[in-house]
Amino acid sequence: MRVKTFSSPDPRLLEKEVNQWLEDTSWIKIVNITQSSAQTHLVSIWYEEPNVPFLG
Repeated sequence: MRVKTFSSPDPRLLEKEVNQWLEDTSWIKIVNITQSSAQTHLVSIWYEEPNVPFLG
């Protein structure tokens, strides 16, 4: 399992960054998402990548 974290003092920018990453990695399986807010907003996404060979 892997984790990707995002942080920003501006929640609108954070939302755009998270959404873009999710769009770019639509093939992953999301396991868990957590969020915390203070002076900086933090989103952590735990995910698994599919076990497939690379084509090349």
